[in-house]
Amino acid sequence: MNHAFRPLIAALAGAGLLAAAPVHAGEVDDLKAALQKLQARLDQLEAKQAADAGKAAAATPVAQPAPAAAPAAEVITAGSMPGSIRLPGGTSLKISGYAQLDAAYDLRGNQGRGISLADAPLDGSADAKRRGTTTFSARTSRINFQTATPSELGDVKTRVEFDFYTAEGSETYTNGARPRLRHAYGTVGHWLAGQTWSTFMDVDALPDTLEFFGPTGQVFIRQPQIRYSTGLGAGTLDVALENPQSDSRDVGGNVTAVDRGPDIAARWTTEGDFGHASLRALVRPLRADDGSGDNTASRTGWGLGAGGSLKLGANDTLYATLQGGQGIGRYIQDANSAAAYNAGNRTLSAQTSIGGYVSLTHLWASDWRSSLTYGQVKNRNDAGYGDISKLNAGTREAFANVIWTPVKNIDLGAEYIWGQRKTEDGSKGNVSRIQTSAKFSF
Repeated sequence: MNHAFRPLIAALAGAGLLAAAPVHAGEVDDLKAALQKLQARLDQLEAKQAADAGKAAAATPVAQPAPAAAPAAEVITAGSMPGSIRLPGGTSLKISGYAQLDAAYDLRGNQGRGISLADAPLDGSADAKRRGTTTFSARTSRINFQTATPSELGDVKTRVEFDFYTAEGSETYTNGARPRLRHAYGTVGHWLAGQTWSTFMDVDALPDTLEFFGPTGQVFIRQPQIRYSTGLGAGTLDVALENPQSDSRDVGGNVTAVDRGPDIAARWTTEGDFGHASLRALVRPLRADDGSGDNTASRTGWGLGAGGSLKLGANDTLYATLQGGQGIGRYIQDANSAAAYNAGNRTLSAQTSIGGYVSLTHLWASDWRSSLTYGQVKNRNDAGYGDISKLNAGTREAFANVIWTPVKNIDLGAEYIWGQRKTEDGSKGNVSRIQTSAKFSF
């Protein structure tokens, strides 16, 4: 019973008894005894009430404070490109690349990290005599960033890629190398602007070689450009204005190449179950002066190309390209300069070159493949080139490799490379190399 009611009950009981009159002495004693009994009864009720409350408290579990809410899980959402993640704001980001080690052993013709066949040491030279040289390098490793951001014009996409294939750095201690820009461009709708493969190049027809530079005779150029792409017939037409770089050789005077306007390149590509095919064209303005800005001479260079890939069943694919032109110069790997400048008669003589390659890739099994590749360049050196005796009349190169892919992201390969250049006076430079590579992709 609540202690607050106890005095009230006693007072009411006392008042009721005292209100009865007249009161005699014996009756007072009886009243006191009744009050004592009432008090005792109240004490019993209070004791019972306290005992019942204790039992109820023991039977009821003590309420524990609710645990603090766990932080929301960090969820990675797939982006719009395969292998990409979505960033806050809607941009999809993909990071890829690989770490690669190349180990090369030159049986003949010391070449260092990569083969430059146009400059292969001629027989009898010091470098030609240096046989059995070894080179290790990780500079072909690269990292690639790609993004895609929705917009009213469609996805705005970018790509930035670096490798480390630069000439600087010492191999004495740290083998350091700075990043080298390969690609940096953006696309939206039909347009591309930035640095990437030349439009005069068929990237999908590149052969599967371990040697970094690949076969002589190919087109292998990256440069800044503005490109427009659209569907045309059964294929895609790409047209671009690309960075000019006149490459001229001096016949008389201190030649200085002058870039007077962009190179113009176009490519039409069609694809199907057979593989793909491409047709390509190039126009490039060439200009040079004698170093003082005087005696300027100009010429227009041009080039044509064709190529593609052909599936020869389930396990074999043939790749090939052929390109040539007058003043095509640097657009063919290992060709001579596009033109020769003569300050005496203010002329710029364009050189004719033709080059190409053919490559067959065979799948031995799902994790084993091999490629056989042959490339060649032919140059026509006219009398306008002055003394042509040391100019390359041509180059040729062959590759044979085997590549094992033990797991999805690892390629281990070995390759044999043979190459030769021949000058107009009959001199030859030969290279012979065994190369192994280990590539770990992400």
